[in-house]
Amino acid sequence: MSKAKNIKRKVFPGEELAVIEEYNDGEGSYQEDGLVRSEELGEIRLNKEKRAVEVNKVTRHLNLPLEGVIVMAEAGSVTRRDARVDIFRVDGKKIEPTFTGVVHISDVAREFGRNLEQALRSGDIVRAVVANTKNRIIQLSMAGPEYGVIYAYCSRCGGILENQKGRLTCPKCKRVERRQIARSYGKEDISS
Repeated sequence: MSKAKNIKRKVFPGEELAVIEEYNDGEGSYQEDGLVRSEELGEIRLNKEKRAVEVNKVTRHLNLPLEGVIVMAEAGSVTRRDARVDIFRVDGKKIEPTFTGVVHISDVAREFGRNLEQALRSGDIVRAVVANTKNRIIQLSMAGPEYGVIYAYCSRCGGILENQKGRLTCPKCKRVERRQIARSYGKEDISS
């Protein structure tokens, strides 16, 4: 059984918690000039077994779309050269509020090299990787077989298109459409 005791007192970074004669620094705390201070915004926890003061962080971990991270997004406005997308899932975790990203024509499969409107349409759900975050612009790439559209809607009736041997077909109106589809088309869970 752990001999740690939570104390329901919030502390701020840099706040004095104890003197080193009483307790050592533990997780979330540090020593400075003979004092143990808080490293985090959180609640104090005394670990009597280790004779340490620990701070349990109370701020939530931010899930940011950083370079190399896989994201899911909904396409907003799509032009021949680029598309604006709303990123709603980062590294498999749902995020709120969403982030805005950009997919450039150069970041899709070569077969769609002249017109991005053929690779994806407004309302499509895409799986992409963050290629660049310079200048606070989140640039996404859909290059590669695992990236692309994972759910698409019929541009005629709004039904969800089904992947039938690499062709997207609407089960309602039988329209056939073209997109850059990911390997996992129709298999990704986007609900939770």
